[in-house]
Amino acid sequence: MNYKSNIYIGLLISALFFTSCTKDKGPIIPELNISTVSFATDVQPIFDANCTVCHNTAASVSNGNLDLSEGNSYTELVNVVADAYAPNILVLPADSEASILVSKTNESGDFGDNMPLGPTALSATDQEIIRVWIAEGALDN
Repeated sequence: MNYKSNIYIGLLISALFFTSCTKDKGPIIPELNISTVSFATDVQPIFDANCTVCHNTAASVSNGNLDLSEGNSYTELVNVVADAYAPNILVLPADSEASILVSKTNESGDFGDNMPLGPTALSATDQEIIRVWIAEGALDN
């Protein structure tokens, strides 16, 4: 083998190594083809459609003083102690299992009434979007 052959073989081996090390996991939420959950485009619309009828700027003690309207919801949720369930946190970034919001929306009944109130629960897809957003660090994106 000559010098050029060794270079080509080395480049080929390097290319195979680096391409085999990257693994495409595909979308996190396959039915929506979402690989990263955005607060503004994926989570806030869930609040707007299901939560802000009660949890708005006129929020009262009866609804936990929680305002989930656009522009307020992120600061009302992330790293905030739940009034009625202290010392538990409403949204604990990167820990969806410890976040009250997940328990309140997944029909577990672990923290009082499930949300939203009434006969219509959040869809499984909406619940998963919220769970993944929190697991990804609950970014304000």
